[in-house]
Amino acid sequence: MFSRLSFIVGIVSLVLLSAPLLAQESGDGLAGMVDGAGDEPAVAAAAEESAPADGADQKYNVRLREMEEKIVSMKEKIFATKTRLVLLKERILSNVVSEAWAIIVHKNDMGGAFSLDQVLYYMDGKKKFFMRNKDEILDKQRTIEIFSGSVVPGNHTITVEMVYKGTGKMFTYLQGYKFKITSKYTFYASQGRIVKIQAVGYEKGDFTYSLEDRPAVKFKVSQYKFDKENLAKLTGDKKAQE
Repeated sequence: MFSRLSFIVGIVSLVLLSAPLLAQESGDGLAGMVDGAGDEPAVAAAAEESAPADGADQKYNVRLREMEEKIVSMKEKIFATKTRLVLLKERILSNVVSEAWAIIVHKNDMGGAFSLDQVLYYMDGKKKFFMRNKDEILDKQRTIEIFSGSVVPGNHTITVEMVYKGTGKMFTYLQGYKFKITSKYTFYASQGRIVKIQAVGYEKGDFTYSLEDRPAVKFKVSQYKFDKENLAKLTGDKKAQE
């Protein structure tokens, strides 16, 4: 009986001694479960914070690519401009001109029986020059430059209207009579060339022609290489040589 009682006491003592250990293990397990449950919201919050950061990175990358594309486009434009400047420099240095230049000159070779009362010039349908013989300016200026400038290579048309008046110096019956002459002339402006056209008012025919039929217009054309020296010589512009 005594031995049986001792066995029971031993069992009870073992249970009592094991209880604190079991309580500690169960507490650690619960604590672990609590800690694990607490980590889940933290992970979710970190994920939520990382999402806006990823979106900002994407926007930044897009803007960076746009800036790179703009820079490349600007570089291409700068290169194209630089190329044009180089070509222009070479063109100036080599004195090569791709345009055409036209010079139109009015010249009065009419005799003393007629006085130029007024003159009108058109080129390609556009009015270029008009002058009346006020204070006898047309009688004094026998040669007048009508036009001098660049033109598109190709055909161009000059229209001239001259009004002459009889002076009565040689034939009194002509005094006060007016004679209107209209003439057109088409010339070709070559690329890289200067074309000079002189419209000359003159008396045509000889003594067999009646005076009324003598006033006329003729055109003289000459061409030159388009360079600074020729342009200065033909226009009398010294700055063109500089």
